[in-house]
Amino acid sequence: MKNNRKVIGLYTRVSTGQKVQFGQGMEQKKGIRVAKELFGQDIDIKFYVDEGFGPKNNTERNQMLKDVKQCKLDAVITYCVSRISTTFSLALKVVKEIHYSNVRFISIIEGEYTPLQLNREFEILGVLAKLERKDHAERIRRGIAFKKHLKKGGAENGK
Repeated sequence: MKNNRKVIGLYTRVSTGQKVQFGQGMEQKKGIRVAKELFGQDIDIKFYVDEGFGPKNNTERNQMLKDVKQCKLDAVITYCVSRISTTFSLALKVVKEIHYSNVRFISIIEGEYTPLQLNREFEILGVLAKLERKDHAERIRRGIAFKKHLKKGGAENGK
């Protein structure tokens, strides 16, 4: 007989140090509560915990996405959509990947993201991501210009 228990992926991303214990514990407790409210008591929860920021620290998120694509999860729960990524554009991509695999995506703060919501709300997030990329590119250009200015002796000359 096939096991009909739902498998829920609970993703948390926490900072280092003391915040790991507090943040991870709080997010996990709330995630477990939401999972049980939505799917009942007879569930399996698979924890994915990334610490810190940056590509080297996203191994658990990447494993979660791999499990999503391999149909090992019925739903993914996270504290809020921004915990999935530090940028709107990547968060959009990750949530779309989850939905393409017919896995539910639930944010404890924002609620469940359905495909219809994705089309509406992530259209707005897509615009924000575009602005974010533009601002990021501008900051890089200013930083490069400032470094060139310093190399030319601008700081010593009071320029």
